[in-house]
Amino acid sequence: MDDGARTAGHCMTIPFLASVVPPHVFCLRAEGVTYASVRRESPAGFAQSRHFAYPPNTVGVSAAGTPLLSREAVAESVEAGRRLSNGRLSRASVVFPDSWARMLPIDFDSLPDSETAVREMVSWKLKKLFPGVSSDLTIVFREMSGVGAGRRLLVATVPTQSLESIEKSFESVGVRIGALLPASLSLFEGFSATLFARARGDYALIHRAPGSFVFLVAKDGAPIFFRQRPSDAAGHDHEQEIRLSLSYYAEKLGGKGLAAAFAHDESPSESRLADAFPVPLEPLSGRFFGADASFDQLVGARPELLAAFAAAYAD
Repeated sequence: MDDGARTAGHCMTIPFLASVVPPHVFCLRAEGVTYASVRRESPAGFAQSRHFAYPPNTVGVSAAGTPLLSREAVAESVEAGRRLSNGRLSRASVVFPDSWARMLPIDFDSLPDSETAVREMVSWKLKKLFPGVSSDLTIVFREMSGVGAGRRLLVATVPTQSLESIEKSFESVGVRIGALLPASLSLFEGFSATLFARARGDYALIHRAPGSFVFLVAKDGAPIFFRQRPSDAAGHDHEQEIRLSLSYYAEKLGGKGLAAAFAHDESPSESRLADAFPVPLEPLSGRFFGADASFDQLVGARPELLAAFAAAYAD
């Protein structure tokens, strides 16, 4: 990472502010974009959803290997969203795959009061951790649940070139982007209060999708443990990863044990994640949110819709 690494609030934001979150969400995928209009009132669900493949030669590649979107890549989905919403689409959230981001916890002995000073410390730590990364990165962070006397931040980084291409592509077709963030952070930020109330204690959340495996444990509604790993590596044992993570949570972080575990598994045929947990692993389901009967069927057909719902639900 070079000295151009920066933090940016307008490009990638966590958490959401529920009062200003629009119902329109675009989920970017490797092969296309899914538009969803989320209905928050009871019964919750999707007022509309459509998937659109990227037209040929409309998505490039950044120096870091992440996608670069163009106006043409999103124009069809925006046009459809505007038509389906009777012209009321002017602001939206955007969710992108976890594999486009690098997310990790970083420990500090202490943190200054100044947000600018904290940002500088985070950037310095990232340069030490990843000395070979030279592309300009956008960085956001939030504090994790306290462990001992130190401070821990959950940090997410994405190549700035990719984020700017996303913003510019939507702005060119008249859509202002508010929240722009990875799918796992959307799931956690959007559903944290609901899952905490359901668990009545520490809970685990897993999101497995093409290219990325994310496992977190939350205490009092805030993350205490977070790990991201590639999901497509040959021979990668996610069950063993979970067992080792739970041992770390108990032995190093003083975890008192899981009250519940939840999962959004977009690759359920790869392995049985439930076997690694001491408590039942519950798939995230529309019944958690008072959703309509079609909710789980729609998410089953297009798994990215759950992160879209979370982005607009923001409980």
